[in-house]
Amino acid sequence: MAHAETHPRFRVVPASERLGLNYARNTGVEASRGRSFAIVDADDVVGSGWVTAIGAALRDHELVTGPLELDLLNPPSLADSRGRADEWRTPSFCGLFSSAHGNNIGMQREAYDRIGGFDEDPRLLGSEDIEFSMRAWMDGIVLFFAPDAVVHYRYRTDPRVLWQQGRRYGRSRPMLVRKLREAGRPRPPRFAGWRSWAWLVVHIGDLRRPERRAAWVWVAGNRLGQLEGSIRYRALFV
Repeated sequence: MAHAETHPRFRVVPASERLGLNYARNTGVEASRGRSFAIVDADDVVGSGWVTAIGAALRDHELVTGPLELDLLNPPSLADSRGRADEWRTPSFCGLFSSAHGNNIGMQREAYDRIGGFDEDPRLLGSEDIEFSMRAWMDGIVLFFAPDAVVHYRYRTDPRVLWQQGRRYGRSRPMLVRKLREAGRPRPPRFAGWRSWAWLVVHIGDLRRPERRAAWVWVAGNRLGQLEGSIRYRALFV
């Protein structure tokens, strides 16, 4: 913070009028002056060359994301707890559209203004980056994956926090399904998560093993959250 306050190329932009990750993101983008911007979360660490890599990609692409590396900031059991399918490739929402990582995202300002910025609805917490990517996809924006724009991602460690976070993330997913339905777009299968429910039953014993507990708690929180969200938003997606 001290460096930012004294360096002529850095500015600290207050975003304290109300709570919300997306409110802070929008405030920062609105205060920016360049043709492009990039975002990373405060509790993560950008890799060497991140600024260069994401900046180079933004010269030719409207929306950019990069890998989330898991091993630097997390113990092995925690790094493995959510799977690694999307660690080094572009993630997607149930195969329907590509999704940028909210803590590793860059965008040309004109495209951001065109789709309306980040949605500040607090009910989207945990899926705000997917919802943003969904609107970009609907606008015809192609997400580019920059493999050298690496961010080291830090997971929560407390099982209670993982449970709460998993439920929040899960509750927001059916809201995305409802938005797809209202837009007349394809939707994921209603019971797309049945394998995860089966996994919870098979691995119930993992709760007794500290090195395996985080994965079970995270998946269980997500499943319960999606069930709650399906009821709340009348969009079955469990």
